[in-house]
Amino acid sequence: MEQTPFRLKVKIGEMEVELGGEKQEVLSTLDDLKEIVDKVTIAFNSGPIPETRLVEPAKEEEDESLKYPKIPRTNQCSEAVVSLLSTDWGKTPRPIGQLREAMEANAVFFPKTTLSGVLVWLVKKGQLRRWKDKKRGYLYVVNEPEAE
Repeated sequence: MEQTPFRLKVKIGEMEVELGGEKQEVLSTLDDLKEIVDKVTIAFNSGPIPETRLVEPAKEEEDESLKYPKIPRTNQCSEAVVSLLSTDWGKTPRPIGQLREAMEANAVFFPKTTLSGVLVWLVKKGQLRRWKDKKRGYLYVVNEPEAE
């Protein structure tokens, strides 16, 4: 499941509503927040309309999504992957979803199936290392040559 580039969570009593989309769309939707809250309250059938307050997204989550490294434009999926994983950002093992988001943030678009095939090919070629994490799936890093 892909994440939208901008998210905003609104907590209404014990209920929580999340708005997502392009930043301008979400911010323009805030003008209709009262109407949205009323509709959500009715939909959840929770009685009187509770007082609402905006809940700011967690800083870590927001910061990480905005801090993708810049890479040169390329038509080669493998070049884009290696460029990303060769940065400081890529020193932390990354799952395919984060790699794809970082590529899209750099206006480099490839289907998930192409990206997964290229990742396997780069692992077999010895350029990348991967291992399986129980929670996040396969994680990828550049295969650094061992110091002798």
